[in-house]
Amino acid sequence: MTAGAQTGAIIVDCLEYSRPSRKRFLEWRDGHVGCVHVTVAVWETARETLSVLGHWNDLFAENADLIAPARTAAEIREVVSSGRTAVVLGFQNTSPFEDDIRLVQVFHDLGVRIVQLTYNTQNSIAAGCWEDDDAGLSTHVGRQFVKELNQVGMLVDLSHCSERTCLDTIEFSQVPVAITHANPLEFVGTDVELGRRPKSSTVLRELASAGGVVGLSPYVRMLKNGVKTTEQEFVDMISWTVERFGVEHVALGTDFYTGYDVEAVKWWRMGRWGRESPVPIDESAPVVEWPTWFQSPAAFPTLVSTMMRSGFTAADLDLVLGGNWLRLFEQTFDRPSA
Repeated sequence: MTAGAQTGAIIVDCLEYSRPSRKRFLEWRDGHVGCVHVTVAVWETARETLSVLGHWNDLFAENADLIAPARTAAEIREVVSSGRTAVVLGFQNTSPFEDDIRLVQVFHDLGVRIVQLTYNTQNSIAAGCWEDDDAGLSTHVGRQFVKELNQVGMLVDLSHCSERTCLDTIEFSQVPVAITHANPLEFVGTDVELGRRPKSSTVLRELASAGGVVGLSPYVRMLKNGVKTTEQEFVDMISWTVERFGVEHVALGTDFYTGYDVEAVKWWRMGRWGRESPVPIDESAPVVEWPTWFQSPAAFPTLVSTMMRSGFTAADLDLVLGGNWLRLFEQTFDRPSA
């Protein structure tokens, strides 16, 4: 499975959270997407997450002609070579661990490979990007969990973390970490709808220096011109990021989601801990809009064509479309336990 006739690169989308269905998996096939990192938990407890994992097991069995789970970089390549999309399971929060460090190994054994430390808010491990008081990575709980994630072979994700949490974790982690889905603050500016989500150049510079990877996203709430952003402008952002932080450290994480109603959005924004969302939700508007040029992952081939017209070489495409993620997965998923 490739990005089309123009390149042999494996496309890795390092964050999607659509309601899973065969229709979604067919879009992956139509977009020649080789691997997708999917979210199985945000605020869910350990027990609730087990049910989500059980549902994914059913989906793998029912759609075995289109998708298969992957726990290592080698398994991703094997699935891709079979003409299917490899699925990597991940958390967008550490809630399923319930502050029990032993559950890290348990969920690793069940196939989870990517873990975001916090989803926007403060927890016992770290501070999220919504917090005004940025406490960073917890000296005790946070460091213990990052060490455990490193040792079992789970990739640490900092996408919704605060500035200090990002910098603390990049420095403390024994292996490179990821920002699976965020855009550069210096490029998109502070006026984007989700103004606390983009990452500073300081964070991106340190991430790259430590061998990490950032996945750029066409999510309109993190784009300079919102839903009016053109495909060329998105590619310009990729080029800008590559020029400043190195082609070996830039990739894609679309944050694409569809199939949900406003109740799901409320769950993501406030879980059980709030009665109203800190970020306003317009219940009269569509749950989400996507640019006309990226209505689903089936649009990847046209994005690749635009990247080629913008000067990305075959070697560049191999790295940005998936090679950088595969390298990072090899360094983390396949790492022997300490």
